[in-house]
Amino acid sequence: MCNDVFQTRSRQPDPRSYLCSVIVKVSHLSKQFNEFRAVRDLSFSVEEGDVYGFLGQNGAGKSTTIRMLTTLITPTDGEIEIFGLSLASHRNEILRQVGSVIEKPDVYKYLSAYENLALFARLSGSGRTRALLMEQLEMVGLAERANDKVKTFSQGMKQRLGIAIALVHDPRLIILDEPTNGLDPQGIADVRNLILHLSRERKKTVIVSSHLLGEIEQVATRVLIIDKGSKVTEGTASALFDPAQTIVALQTFDNDYAWRQLQLSVWSGHLQQQRGDAILLKMDRNAIAQFNRDLVDLDIQLLSLQPRHSLEDYFLQVTSGNQHVDTYTN
Repeated sequence: MCNDVFQTRSRQPDPRSYLCSVIVKVSHLSKQFNEFRAVRDLSFSVEEGDVYGFLGQNGAGKSTTIRMLTTLITPTDGEIEIFGLSLASHRNEILRQVGSVIEKPDVYKYLSAYENLALFARLSGSGRTRALLMEQLEMVGLAERANDKVKTFSQGMKQRLGIAIALVHDPRLIILDEPTNGLDPQGIADVRNLILHLSRERKKTVIVSSHLLGEIEQVATRVLIIDKGSKVTEGTASALFDPAQTIVALQTFDNDYAWRQLQLSVWSGHLQQQRGDAILLKMDRNAIAQFNRDLVDLDIQLLSLQPRHSLEDYFLQVTSGNQHVDTYTN
């Protein structure tokens, strides 16, 4: 049960007493399963008030990272700090203020929505009154179905109930792993609107993982793109989704030489990564002509220079190819 809807009860000091604008700090995190390295030297930070989008293809390492954040699995290497405290040594204090839904919520289908919520409220020690529990069901759009058995619910309704359960102890941080998986368009819209409500009205910090670029684009304030367990890029959603910014794919006779030269040039801040036989840079489209001229001055022998005008193109370029194009464009 706790693998899916995760809360803890503790009498340790409340981490609300720790003032920290960086809610989550992950440093050089890795996870090895036998010979397979699911997460590789991953570092990122989540600031208070963020809706932090964790974006990557299926199998990129998102769920493994989230399971480490919620202590469901133990890192092989690296450190996690939440609310300024080490997760390894302050687990109970931290998790008292964390609510999460990992994949599909595991709720009791023969109990009603209200009975499920009341049960988890007792387990969390939150002491919620019926009025407060009904208010939470109202927030997730289930008040009218409060007394109906969960077995009659759609998957989207179960997902919203799972989020209500994750919120029952009024956590400071909410972690949602692929919350729209398997939902119809209405269910996806409901969850999206709920995430925006939690951020804007309830002032919660939210980490939400997804392989759906369009969904992350609509809710996130900051975004991390991960591929094969490694960070590809991280930044504000406004910067990453800025239509004025163009991804330039550069191919040269010697990409290693070109990369070194660009690192020493005024274009170093535009470099993204080397991927396959291309060097990726991000720049305003009006700068491309000057960039082309500077390549000559840097003695970089050009094979091709291709502007890519959307984040979708960039996402597919920097992750594991375009074998799942339909997944990202839904």
